[in-house]
Amino acid sequence: MNYATISFLCFLLMTGIVYFIVPKKLQWLVLLIASLLFYILSCGIMAMFLPAAAAVVYAAGLLLSREDDRLTLRLKEAADMTAMTAAGNGDDVPIRSDNKAAKKALKKQTERKKKKIVAVSVALLILMILSTKYCNFFGSAANSAAGLLGFGKLLPTFHIIMPLGISYYTLMGISYITDVYRKSIPAERNPLRLLLFLCYFPHITEGPFERYGQLGPQLKEAHSISYDRIKSGGIRLLWGIFKKLVIADRAGLIVSTIFPHHSDYSGGALAIAAILYTLQIYAEFSGCMDIVCGTSQMLGINMPENFRQPFFSRSISEFWRRWHITLGQWLKDYIFYPVSLSRHFRAINEKARKHISSRHLLTLIPSAYALFFVWFCNGLWHGAGIKFIIYGLYYYVLMMLGQALKPLSDKCLSSLGVSRDSKPYHIFEVLRTCAAVCFGMIIFRSESLSQAASIFSRLFLHPGLSRTVGELSAIKGIDGWDYMILFLSVLLLLAVSMAKERGIELRSSLSRKILPIRWTAYMLLIFSIVILGAYGGDFVNTTFIYGEF
Repeated sequence: MNYATISFLCFLLMTGIVYFIVPKKLQWLVLLIASLLFYILSCGIMAMFLPAAAAVVYAAGLLLSREDDRLTLRLKEAADMTAMTAAGNGDDVPIRSDNKAAKKALKKQTERKKKKIVAVSVALLILMILSTKYCNFFGSAANSAAGLLGFGKLLPTFHIIMPLGISYYTLMGISYITDVYRKSIPAERNPLRLLLFLCYFPHITEGPFERYGQLGPQLKEAHSISYDRIKSGGIRLLWGIFKKLVIADRAGLIVSTIFPHHSDYSGGALAIAAILYTLQIYAEFSGCMDIVCGTSQMLGINMPENFRQPFFSRSISEFWRRWHITLGQWLKDYIFYPVSLSRHFRAINEKARKHISSRHLLTLIPSAYALFFVWFCNGLWHGAGIKFIIYGLYYYVLMMLGQALKPLSDKCLSSLGVSRDSKPYHIFEVLRTCAAVCFGMIIFRSESLSQAASIFSRLFLHPGLSRTVGELSAIKGIDGWDYMILFLSVLLLLAVSMAKERGIELRSSLSRKILPIRWTAYMLLIFSIVILGAYGGDFVNTTFIYGEF
């Protein structure tokens, strides 16, 4: 079920009516039933992976909690025994030295058991992804390796329909298991509440990544109907649909025409296609987050922000702190920190301190080691293919180069008398970052690395700028009005983004306007979607791109 459809709006309306009518203690059950219905309608038989993942996550949480409870009980028994012994002997010593050693041994034993539970449960969740999303990827890699060694095809290729949202609910499951292991949250005793956390229908397809400690309590709370909350959430939902139907799908028709036939187009047309694809994926993904957060807000549940005006970033590092924020935080908490705290990392850090005197390199080398795993996993998460790994490592290389060359760039800027705080340099950094992102999106959108390389070569070797306008105007299904609508819509998106960047909350500001102004704005938004939305004819109301990951 596509979020940007009449069927979803009807589904949301019916869910909302039942949700606010039933007794408040049953609201979470309404959400669970609605979420399961939404998921089953969206992916059919492949929905079976969801309860399987939920069972693994639930069992792991209970087993971890049981080990913690056992340890607490044993330590209490040891303390009581010590106290009794001390009292019987008339001593004032609460714990004997041998008892301290026993307690330490108990803690180590429990820690080993907990690590085994985490390892097995996480391995099972990863196996689910490997058997679906990455099955053919690793099979192709094995067959390629066998071919190089002179062997025939080892593994068959399967046509597997990937379960909707499996990359999201499995990673959220891993975060839950890890947080229970770290004692950040208690284990959930009710399996249905945990299932609701994993399959909550607003975020099941594209996130954002939630933590049980943040979302779980909200799903348990009672929520009363609120006109202001429904109005504010509804406006955000409509704005998300506008970005999807008016901007993303219109840009998508141009992109889907040019990229598959890139050899027929000039470098200028390809450059515009790369920019439009970047615009498409941003408008679509951030639009989806607007729909998700708006929907959830109407139900009284707050979701974390996943975007913060990324195209105003001055560096690649800043861009990824503003783009898909919850994924970045997940990778930071569950990949970067564990790697940074590992014994291998500490050994590398110690060797670097012994042999390197430069403070800049001492910071750079350990960071480069830990961030490699983050960006490798980032690329692999986006898709089952070598191009996605290269896509992730592309940003890794840019970030490392930026850090490595910073002292040199500071020196050059100082010698030229250029201040990093100056407005012209600020604009230069923003444009540079946007250009780097557009280049990365070429890798992301291309069918293969060879296609990406071909597009890059045509960009620089065959610009053909004089042909660009004619090539764009010849695209079937797109006319001058579409380009005008796209241009004006992008200007509106830019204006809204600039307002947010300056801390202006437009929905709140609009709600304080007099009634005629407010409702004129609301009606304009609705009619813009109805009249200007890209559907019918050559347009296809496509599924959300990130729903495929």
